Amino acid sequence: MIVTDFGDDVQAYLDQVEQLNFPRPAVCLYCQVVGRMIGHGFYPRKALGLTQVYGLSLKRWCCAACHHTVALLPSFLLSYRHYLLAVIQVVVITRFEDVATWVQVAQRCSVNEAPSPRTIGRWCDAFAEHAATWWAAVQQTLAQQDMGSPLLDPLGESAGPRDTPRALLHAALHLLAWAKTRWTELADYGLKDRFRVLWHWGASRGLGRLI
Repeated sequence: MIVTDFGDDVQAYLDQVEQLNFPRPAVCLYCQVVGRMIGHGFYPRKALGLTQVYGLSLKRWCCAACHHTVALLPSFLLSYRHYLLAVIQVVVITRFEDVATWVQVAQRCSVNEAPSPRTIGRWCDAFAEHAATWWAAVQQTLAQQDMGSPLLDPLGESAGPRDTPRALLHAALHLLAWAKTRWTELADYGLKDRFRVLWHWGASRGLGRLI
């Protein structure tokens, strides 16, 4: 999978899929051959919102050298998760940033008991498991690109929390602020977009699963 930014509007993606510009990978992820990726149609993927199921078509490319295929995953989706990133983001923020109890998370983030308490727990456990790796990578990037970031001051209050799930959520804000200075297309991105930016950025660096 190659995580690709197509915005955060799932319905807009559905409406415009035939007109979208799907970037052709320059290099095969498997054999590293350059310039041999060819279109290989689309494949179906279901995505769950709180009250709606979306049937999506994801663009697929094939390497003419090794014949492996790779798909473009919109950044509003996560690998191995059926729900939209926006749904999962609210759960994780409610649990770790708002420090809500499991009962409160379910009450605030579920509609008609979906997602289920068990699913909510799996998401939060996975985020906590991967948070340290992602947090370290964000800190390394900001150290290389933005030495003035308050996130890098270990003694400063603005460095944020130290427990890794909350620390990563805090670091994602600094990553977004830095990214907005580098990519003009992110100028209108705000708080609700920090997970999508974090996921897109980290996936491109091979950090693996976020949640």
